[in-house]
Amino acid sequence: EYRFSRIQEELDSTEEEFIKFFIDKFENDVSSSMWTAYLWDNDKQEAIYNSSELDIRNIESAKKSLKSLLVSYKTVKKGSIEGIFGVKKSYIDDMVKREIENSIRNRKFSNNSYIWIDEVISYAGGKDYAIRKVHPKMKEQEDMYLSTDTRDVKGNLPYLEELEGIKAKGELFFSYYFEQLGSTVISEKISYSKLYKDYDWIIAMGVHLDEIDLYTEQTNDEVLELSRIYMQKLMRYIFLTLALGFTTLYFIQKKDFLNSTTSLENEVNLDSLTNSYSRRYGEKSLSSFFERYRLRGNELAIMMFDIDDFKIINDRYGHEVGDRALIEVVNTINRSIRSTDELIRWGGDEFIGIFPDLKEEYVIKFGEKLLDEISSLEIAVEGEIVKVSISIGFSYFKDTDEDYKEVLSRADCAMYTSKQEGKNKVGKL
Repeated sequence: EYRFSRIQEELDSTEEEFIKFFIDKFENDVSSSMWTAYLWDNDKQEAIYNSSELDIRNIESAKKSLKSLLVSYKTVKKGSIEGIFGVKKSYIDDMVKREIENSIRNRKFSNNSYIWIDEVISYAGGKDYAIRKVHPKMKEQEDMYLSTDTRDVKGNLPYLEELEGIKAKGELFFSYYFEQLGSTVISEKISYSKLYKDYDWIIAMGVHLDEIDLYTEQTNDEVLELSRIYMQKLMRYIFLTLALGFTTLYFIQKKDFLNSTTSLENEVNLDSLTNSYSRRYGEKSLSSFFERYRLRGNELAIMMFDIDDFKIINDRYGHEVGDRALIEVVNTINRSIRSTDELIRWGGDEFIGIFPDLKEEYVIKFGEKLLDEISSLEIAVEGEIVKVSISIGFSYFKDTDEDYKEVLSRADCAMYTSKQEGKNKVGKL
């Protein structure tokens, strides 16, 4: 949701800026393996960005293909540009698998018993039909391929018996002959195996019969029950781990958005280009100041300004120079205002200023000071100097206002009047 909201904020930018922001957001993400993203140009009928590297021909097939690969997803649209992005199912599955595997490796049981996991590659059996994923007592066997042709010392085919059993019933008890742990002694081992189909895992547990104490040796039924109890506990643990895994997704997303509180606040509250406050932050701040005004009647100046002939600057010198102009204007104004004042990028080249306790009799003089500071700016572009000016409108809250939008409307009208009077002017309503 945080990433979707951040991308939504960029819908006010140009298509070129939006595309650049979208691609940068996913290309430079610290958790890029977590995300899949796709961007399509309806006018050109071509893909602009495709992180999944799937063979996708149009936006509709992209949505259909990617939705099946994602745990959750969002779609965005900016003019002729459409996009879809989300968290990969495979990423969550891998994360959950790793958590389960590590947990099983650290589990301890009595009678030298342990749990191991084999991942089925081919249910038809044969050579390399499975790979050993977890074996806490013989870690050197992990990632080893298994074969249903393998026989024990009695000529039994334990892997084949296990595979046929879990294919038929999903679980089975069976026995075979295997070396005792840490010894060359071979004895009969009774095992319980269960198939976890979602991951193609055979989860197994076993004990050597001659390692069980006298009581369990005399009561085979209790041995089976004991094994079943262990497996029931294991399955409950696995399902609990899966639930925790999806909860962990929340914290993984926090790594991108909440791992650093400062980073998150900057992303949500600050405009990425100018480092002024974002419109989202500004709306909340204006609403809060308006409520305080209604309670206490505090004097508060609201300023609206934009850059004169900004479109001409963009068209003549390019968007990079336009961006430099925005940054220089914001930096200049920030040097002239107090730490308690707030400067907000409202959209494009339009900005809002909030100045607590700035009295009306001083506001025009203050605005003219800002005009002088901005007029002195010089932006060097390939041997040419670009000059910048702004037009300003001020207003104050009134007792008749229903919400903060009314003072913005008056400030906007004052700014428009400044434009009509020749630009590089300051007005007040």
